[in-house]
Amino acid sequence: MKKDLGNGLSTMFWEEVWLEGCKLKDRFPRAYALDTCRLITVGHKLSHLSLTESFRRIPRDGIEKTQVDNLKALLLTVSLNDSQDKWNWDKSKSGIYSVASARMVIDSQFLPKGDLETKWIRYVPIKVNILAWKVMTNSLPTRFNISRRGIDIESLSCVNCDTGVETLNHLFFSCDMAKRVSQLIARWWDVPHIDIDSYGNWRSWIDNIKMPKSNKSMLEGVFYVTWWLLWNFRNKKIFEGHNNKKVTFFDEVICNSFYWCRYRSKKSFSRDEWIKNPSLISL
Repeated sequence: MKKDLGNGLSTMFWEEVWLEGCKLKDRFPRAYALDTCRLITVGHKLSHLSLTESFRRIPRDGIEKTQVDNLKALLLTVSLNDSQDKWNWDKSKSGIYSVASARMVIDSQFLPKGDLETKWIRYVPIKVNILAWKVMTNSLPTRFNISRRGIDIESLSCVNCDTGVETLNHLFFSCDMAKRVSQLIARWWDVPHIDIDSYGNWRSWIDNIKMPKSNKSMLEGVFYVTWWLLWNFRNKKIFEGHNNKKVTFFDEVICNSFYWCRYRSKKSFSRDEWIKNPSLISL
């Protein structure tokens, strides 16, 4: 965020960052030391007949004169108008601050970068989209990820199948439970199924499915819901001792995805249409 100068009456000449991203007093310390009006505003300073009008003496040859001359040259690029000073958000073309532009700045600086992408699916809640992003970035505290951080845990086994190490790829793609649900979803949506063992494989598979854009987005949302339910199934088993039945898990996927997708869709469709084949629904 930077300040655009109008008449410059509210911006301190020496004290504020208003010209080329640095306080003038720090950039030209010898010139600043000569000024007797150090709290003068930009507008008042530039209204003087000379930059050195408020100096306590004429600058000496050497570094003092060099800094004053450089400051004079820099100020030649400044022009003021009759408007008031205003703040300008230099991270967007419009100059207007928005949450979206701030999020883009934060994302570009702090979020993990890679070749893969996760899409924001409007058919499912924010919390489900966030978990899908964590699946893509391997940011969930699976047992393997916890142990990799040096924390001792009793077992690394996947609690959903008890036959593999609970890595993220195993839990959501390679586990027998995850594989079975993936097969059922493919049959339900009438799309070809392949063995998937990672988010990258899944992303490639989804991208190559031939289907109308809105329906494909909804299919992605169904997988997001599946991951959300798999993670909750796992957590309830570990932390609450629940022994939920795996045979009803796919029914939960259908039920939850219908509830979320139906009420976030612009077009109405029935539960029977959803159960029969969602890829045929006209969106």
